[in-house]
Amino acid sequence: MRHYTKILVWENKRRHNKLIEFRELAVEYFNNSRPTGWGNSSRIQDDAAIEARFKINLVIDEVHSIILTSGIIPIFSWTAPAAIGSYEREIDLITNIFNLNGLQIDPNCVLDVINRAIGKYESNHKSACWRIVNPFFYLGLVFDAISALPFIAIGKLGFNQKKAETSAIGKLVKGGLYLITVLAAFLTILYLLDFLGPFKQHVHKLLRYNKAN
Repeated sequence: MRHYTKILVWENKRRHNKLIEFRELAVEYFNNSRPTGWGNSSRIQDDAAIEARFKINLVIDEVHSIILTSGIIPIFSWTAPAAIGSYEREIDLITNIFNLNGLQIDPNCVLDVINRAIGKYESNHKSACWRIVNPFFYLGLVFDAISALPFIAIGKLGFNQKKAETSAIGKLVKGGLYLITVLAAFLTILYLLDFLGPFKQHVHKLLRYNKAN
């Protein structure tokens, strides 16, 4: 799933609506269920909560990706009670939405994350409209696709594509491929416009000048 700054207005609107739908389901679930006791993971659920939970599970993975690609990290730093060691652990609020009671985390923390992601897409709506007529946006998508090809191949071979792409070496390789692709496109445009020769002469002059100095 592409970053929220690299999508058009239709995808922006779709993700925005999906987040609103998910927020309504979360509110429906928590309003129609209650904890069996603070610290217990289970909740007493009426029929409305059971239905909301079913619908949440249908879309939770997609919503999780939508939130992540908005730049919001739904992680909560949780500290265990002193009775069991007071160790710290990072909790993903979205994937653990049904475990919050056992972790003694306020459900409003989930709603805060969803609302922040909604705000990201709302604030980027005008930019998403402008991208429709921005030729550089489409050119950037082509460059992104080319630089991602080695990692797609890694995924096809059965390795963890996401892990390879987000590693330090992976980012370096992807960045290098992106720059090479941009440079190749720039030189191709110069060639098609018959400016490649003058450009090369200009570069040679600059190199000779720098060497002389």
